[in-house]
Amino acid sequence: MKSIYRLKKNYQYNYVYKHSQSVADNYFVLLYTKSNVKQTKFGFSVSKKFGHAVQRNRIRRQMKAAVSGLIDEVKCGYNAIFIPRKSEPYDYATIVDSFRKLLARAEMLQ
Repeated sequence: MKSIYRLKKNYQYNYVYKHSQSVADNYFVLLYTKSNVKQTKFGFSVSKKFGHAVQRNRIRRQMKAAVSGLIDEVKCGYNAIFIPRKSEPYDYATIVDSFRKLLARAEMLQ
């Protein structure tokens, strides 16, 4: 996923956490808010309940890959954070399907 589509700074995450709306399914929670910037930016938050750093980094990489595949379908002008819910093993197809459903429920897809 390109750097221009990522939330990077702590204040960006804090703003989304404080002013966000949320949608959720069995696998992920999506926090999102409108942005003044034209590009939609995504962040990923994986807590320590997901085991060791290897597992956390793996799910984070899979989440970034899933969003990069969907980035062309997403409306402009949002900041969003994806948070995984369970420490079950995730496969890529489940992540993409879940992200597409969450983005559709949040009305962020074109």
